[in-house]
Amino acid sequence: MTGVLLRVEGLHTYYGASHILQGVDLSIAPGSVVSLMGRNGAGKTTTLRSIMRLTPARRGTVTFDGEDVSGTKTYEIARRGIALVPETRNIFPSLSVRENLTIARKPGPDGWTLERVFELFPRLAERQANGGAQLSGGEQQMLAIARALVTDPRLLLLDEPGEGLAPLIVQEIYRTLERLKAEGMTMLLVEKNFAFATQLADHVYILGKGQMRWDGTGDALRDAEDVKHTWLGV
Repeated sequence: MTGVLLRVEGLHTYYGASHILQGVDLSIAPGSVVSLMGRNGAGKTTTLRSIMRLTPARRGTVTFDGEDVSGTKTYEIARRGIALVPETRNIFPSLSVRENLTIARKPGPDGWTLERVFELFPRLAERQANGGAQLSGGEQQMLAIARALVTDPRLLLLDEPGEGLAPLIVQEIYRTLERLKAEGMTMLLVEKNFAFATQLADHVYILGKGQMRWDGTGDALRDAEDVKHTWLGV
Protein backbone atom coordinates (compact mmCIF):
# COMPACT_ATOMS: atom_id res chain seq x y z
CA MET A 1 0.00 0.00 0.00
CA THR A 2 1.45 3.35 -1.01
CA GLY A 3 0.23 6.92 -1.01
CA VAL A 4 -2.50 8.54 1.03
CA LEU A 5 -6.20 8.35 0.25
CA LEU A 6 -7.40 10.57 3.10
CA ARG A 7 -5.39 13.20 4.94
CA VAL A 8 -6.74 15.29 7.81
CA GLU A 9 -4.57 18.20 8.95
CA GLY A 10 -5.03 20.64 11.80
CA LEU A 11 -8.76 20.06 12.23
CA HIS A 12 -10.48 22.39 14.70
CA THR A 13 -14.19 21.80 15.25
CA TYR A 14 -16.58 23.45 17.68
CA TYR A 15 -20.06 22.86 19.04
CA GLY A 16 -21.07 26.40 19.87
CA ALA A 17 -18.33 27.73 22.13
CA SER A 18 -17.03 24.24 22.97
CA HIS A 19 -13.72 23.52 21.24
CA ILE A 20 -14.07 19.78 20.52
CA LEU A 21 -11.31 18.99 18.01
CA GLN A 22 -8.08 20.86 18.68
CA GLY A 23 -5.76 20.34 15.74
CA VAL A 24 -6.48 16.74 14.75
CA ASP A 25 -4.21 15.07 12.17
CA LEU A 26 -4.53 11.62 10.62
CA SER A 27 -3.97 9.85 7.33
CA ILE A 28 -5.18 6.66 5.68
CA ALA A 29 -3.47 4.72 2.89
CA PRO A 30 -5.55 3.05 0.17
CA GLY A 31 -6.63 -0.46 1.14
CA SER A 32 -5.77 -0.02 4.81
CA VAL A 33 -7.87 -0.02 7.97
CA VAL A 34 -7.33 2.68 10.60
CA SER A 35 -8.89 2.53 14.06
CA LEU A 36 -9.69 5.75 15.90
CA MET A 37 -9.89 5.10 19.63
CA GLY A 38 -10.41 7.11 22.80
CA ARG A 39 -12.61 7.55 25.83
CA ASN A 40 -16.19 8.80 25.58
CA GLY A 41 -16.22 12.46 24.63
CA ALA A 42 -12.73 12.40 23.14
CA GLY A 43 -13.98 13.65 19.75
CA LYS A 44 -14.10 10.45 17.69
CA THR A 45 -17.60 10.90 16.28
CA THR A 46 -16.92 14.60 15.72
CA THR A 47 -13.87 13.64 13.64
CA LEU A 48 -16.02 11.49 11.35
CA ARG A 49 -18.68 14.19 11.13
CA SER A 50 -16.05 16.81 10.33
CA ILE A 51 -14.61 14.68 7.51
CA MET A 52 -18.12 14.47 6.01
CA ARG A 53 -18.82 18.15 6.85
CA LEU A 54 -21.91 17.22 8.82
CA THR A 55 -20.25 19.27 11.55
CA PRO A 56 -17.93 21.53 9.55
CA ALA A 57 -14.54 22.35 11.02
CA ARG A 58 -13.65 26.00 11.53
CA ARG A 59 -10.00 25.42 10.65
CA GLY A 60 -7.94 22.68 9.07
CA THR A 61 -8.03 20.72 5.84
CA VAL A 62 -9.42 17.39 4.66
CA THR A 63 -7.82 16.03 1.50
CA PHE A 64 -9.32 13.04 -0.31
CA ASP A 65 -7.41 11.42 -3.16
CA GLY A 66 -5.27 14.52 -3.52
CA GLU A 67 -8.18 17.02 -3.62
CA ASP A 68 -9.04 19.46 -0.85
CA VAL A 69 -12.65 18.75 0.17
CA SER A 70 -12.62 20.97 3.27
CA GLY A 71 -15.27 23.28 1.84
CA THR A 72 -17.18 20.67 -0.13
CA LYS A 73 -20.84 19.94 0.59
CA THR A 74 -21.64 16.66 2.33
CA TYR A 75 -23.49 15.13 -0.63
CA GLU A 76 -20.57 15.98 -2.91
CA ILE A 77 -18.12 14.30 -0.52
CA ALA A 78 -20.35 11.20 -0.61
CA ARG A 79 -20.37 11.28 -4.40
CA ARG A 80 -16.57 11.40 -4.43
CA GLY A 81 -16.50 8.08 -2.60
CA ILE A 82 -16.66 8.52 1.19
CA ALA A 83 -19.52 6.73 2.96
CA LEU A 84 -20.44 7.10 6.63
CA VAL A 85 -22.13 4.41 8.73
CA PRO A 86 -23.34 6.47 11.70
CA GLU A 87 -23.80 5.05 15.18
CA THR A 88 -27.46 6.10 14.94
CA ARG A 89 -27.85 4.04 11.70
CA ASN A 90 -30.43 6.51 10.29
CA ILE A 91 -32.21 4.04 8.04
CA PHE A 92 -35.65 4.94 6.66
CA PRO A 93 -38.13 3.13 8.95
CA SER A 94 -41.05 3.38 6.52
CA LEU A 95 -39.13 1.89 3.58
CA SER A 96 -38.36 -1.78 3.05
CA VAL A 97 -34.84 -3.16 3.19
CA ARG A 98 -34.73 -3.32 -0.61
CA GLU A 99 -36.05 0.25 -0.93
CA ASN A 100 -33.48 1.56 1.57
CA LEU A 101 -30.77 0.04 -0.59
CA THR A 102 -32.24 0.95 -3.96
CA ILE A 103 -32.49 4.68 -3.26
CA ALA A 104 -28.87 4.78 -2.06
CA ARG A 105 -27.32 2.65 -4.78
CA LYS A 106 -24.84 4.23 -7.14
CA PRO A 107 -25.15 2.40 -10.47
CA GLY A 108 -21.95 1.16 -12.03
CA PRO A 109 -20.63 -1.85 -13.91
CA ASP A 110 -18.29 -2.94 -11.10
CA GLY A 111 -20.10 -1.49 -8.09
CA TRP A 112 -21.91 -3.12 -5.19
CA THR A 113 -25.15 -4.70 -6.40
CA LEU A 114 -28.08 -5.64 -4.20
CA GLU A 115 -27.23 -9.28 -4.84
CA ARG A 116 -23.70 -8.74 -3.57
CA VAL A 117 -24.79 -7.11 -0.31
CA PHE A 118 -27.45 -9.79 0.18
CA GLU A 119 -24.71 -12.39 -0.17
CA LEU A 120 -22.69 -10.49 2.43
CA PHE A 121 -25.72 -10.17 4.73
CA PRO A 122 -28.04 -13.19 4.22
CA ARG A 123 -30.36 -11.87 6.95
CA LEU A 124 -31.14 -8.84 4.81
CA ALA A 125 -31.92 -11.07 1.85
CA GLU A 126 -34.44 -12.92 3.99
CA ARG A 127 -36.02 -9.68 5.19
CA GLN A 128 -35.71 -7.51 2.09
CA ALA A 129 -39.48 -6.88 1.96
CA ASN A 130 -39.67 -5.87 5.62
CA GLY A 131 -39.77 -2.24 6.67
CA GLY A 132 -36.84 -0.67 8.45
CA ALA A 133 -38.89 -0.31 11.63
CA GLN A 134 -39.53 -4.07 11.64
CA LEU A 135 -35.84 -4.97 11.85
CA SER A 136 -33.89 -5.82 14.98
CA GLY A 137 -31.05 -3.55 16.03
CA GLY A 138 -28.52 -5.91 14.51
CA GLU A 139 -30.41 -6.08 11.23
CA GLN A 140 -30.64 -2.30 11.15
CA GLN A 141 -26.86 -2.11 11.59
CA MET A 142 -26.37 -4.57 8.75
CA LEU A 143 -28.67 -2.46 6.60
CA ALA A 144 -26.74 0.71 7.48
CA ILE A 145 -23.48 -0.92 6.38
CA ALA A 146 -25.08 -2.39 3.26
CA ARG A 147 -26.57 1.00 2.37
CA ALA A 148 -23.11 2.56 2.60
CA LEU A 149 -21.60 -0.18 0.43
CA VAL A 150 -24.09 0.23 -2.42
CA THR A 151 -22.87 3.80 -2.85
CA ASP A 152 -19.66 2.08 -4.05
CA PRO A 153 -17.35 3.89 -1.61
CA ARG A 154 -13.59 4.14 -1.77
CA LEU A 155 -13.49 4.92 1.94
CA LEU A 156 -15.88 3.59 4.58
CA LEU A 157 -16.27 5.48 7.88
CA LEU A 158 -17.81 3.35 10.65
CA ASP A 159 -18.90 4.79 13.99
CA GLU A 160 -19.00 2.02 16.61
CA PRO A 161 -20.75 -0.59 14.45
CA GLY A 162 -21.06 -3.05 17.36
CA GLU A 163 -22.56 -0.60 19.86
CA GLY A 164 -25.62 -1.86 21.74
CA LEU A 165 -25.86 -5.17 19.88
CA ALA A 166 -26.03 -8.74 21.17
CA PRO A 167 -22.63 -10.49 21.30
CA LEU A 168 -23.49 -12.96 18.53
CA ILE A 169 -24.56 -10.11 16.22
CA VAL A 170 -21.42 -8.15 17.11
CA GLN A 171 -19.30 -11.12 16.06
CA GLU A 172 -21.21 -11.31 12.77
CA ILE A 173 -20.56 -7.62 12.14
CA TYR A 174 -16.87 -8.08 12.97
CA ARG A 175 -16.58 -11.00 10.55
CA THR A 176 -18.11 -8.83 7.85
CA LEU A 177 -15.55 -6.08 8.45
CA GLU A 178 -12.74 -8.64 8.31
CA ARG A 179 -14.07 -9.82 4.98
CA LEU A 180 -14.29 -6.27 3.65
CA LYS A 181 -10.69 -5.68 4.68
CA ALA A 182 -9.62 -8.86 2.91
CA GLU A 183 -11.36 -7.56 -0.22
CA GLY A 184 -9.37 -4.32 -0.06
CA MET A 185 -11.90 -1.90 1.40
CA THR A 186 -10.31 1.19 2.98
CA MET A 187 -11.89 1.88 6.38
CA LEU A 188 -11.72 4.35 9.26
CA LEU A 189 -13.21 2.58 12.27
CA VAL A 190 -14.33 4.02 15.59
CA GLU A 191 -14.66 1.06 17.93
CA LYS A 192 -14.57 0.50 21.71
CA ASN A 193 -13.63 -3.18 21.52
CA PHE A 194 -9.89 -2.95 22.11
CA ALA A 195 -9.02 -6.46 20.94
CA PHE A 196 -10.94 -6.22 17.68
CA ALA A 197 -9.95 -2.64 16.87
CA THR A 198 -6.24 -3.32 17.31
CA GLN A 199 -6.39 -6.65 15.50
CA LEU A 200 -8.25 -5.36 12.44
CA ALA A 201 -6.37 -2.09 12.08
CA ASP A 202 -3.15 -1.52 10.19
CA HIS A 203 -2.71 1.68 12.20
CA VAL A 204 -4.30 3.07 15.37
CA TYR A 205 -4.85 6.67 16.45
CA ILE A 206 -5.86 7.62 19.98
CA LEU A 207 -7.81 10.80 20.64
CA GLY A 208 -7.90 12.38 24.06
CA LYS A 209 -9.65 15.64 24.93
CA GLY A 210 -9.79 16.66 21.29
CA GLN A 211 -6.13 16.04 20.47
CA MET A 212 -4.19 13.13 19.03
CA ARG A 213 -2.30 11.56 21.93
CA TRP A 214 -0.73 8.52 20.27
CA ASP A 215 -0.50 6.65 16.99
CA GLY A 216 1.12 3.43 15.92
CA THR A 217 0.41 -0.20 15.18
CA GLY A 218 -1.98 -2.38 17.12
CA ASP A 219 0.94 -4.50 18.32
CA ALA A 220 2.71 -1.42 19.68
CA LEU A 221 -0.43 -0.25 21.45
CA ARG A 222 -0.96 -3.59 23.14
CA ASP A 223 2.46 -3.14 24.77
CA ALA A 224 1.94 0.53 25.67
CA GLU A 225 0.46 0.09 29.15
CA ASP A 226 0.75 3.74 30.14
CA VAL A 227 -1.05 4.89 26.96
CA LYS A 228 -3.85 2.35 27.39
CA HIS A 229 -4.36 3.31 31.03
CA THR A 230 -4.25 7.08 30.51
CA TRP A 231 -6.23 7.49 27.30
CA LEU A 232 -8.36 4.34 27.00
CA GLY A 233 -8.90 3.18 30.54
CA VAL A 234 -7.84 -0.34 29.53
